Amino acid sequence: MVTAIAASQSAAPPARNAAPVAAKPRPAGSLAQIMRGIFFPNSNLIFDVQHADPGTPRKGETGGSATQNYGNAYTGWEIVESAAVALTDSVDLILMPERSCQNGKPVPVRRADYQKFAREMRAAGLKVLAAARIRDREKVSDATNDLADACANCHDVYRNAGPADSPLRCAPPAK
Repeated sequence: MVTAIAASQSAAPPARNAAPVAAKPRPAGSLAQIMRGIFFPNSNLIFDVQHADPGTPRKGETGGSATQNYGNAYTGWEIVESAAVALTDSVDLILMPERSCQNGKPVPVRRADYQKFAREMRAAGLKVLAAARIRDREKVSDATNDLADACANCHDVYRNAGPADSPLRCAPPAK
């Protein structure tokens, strides 16, 4: 009887159903599509703060296409905040392994300079977001310098090497 109790106390606990391992998502689009769909439009919404006060009410129009109806569903500072969030959180998308550039080359996500450029973009997005949350147009405008620099630093190395489908794009710089 002692051995039965000792054996039951030393037995391993019953196995729990382990949570299934989620498959890593594969990128749906190219780096160019992420840039055109997220970074370009949202950066321009932020750059617009230099010329237009987000706090000024705008006349809304209704009727027409979905783009006309929903393209302006949000207004003012909410747009600037959302744009900053989109830029900040989309850094994770440009760092996804297996994403390709428009020319078919893999995005250089393991290169130290590319990772640095991604960190600069995240920092710029957070700086814009902080300024937008306090509704400070001057601080947002100042933060656009960091945003422009973050874009330019990466573009100078990986984008400006040639036309969109050029084999020179998304390639490490020649030494």
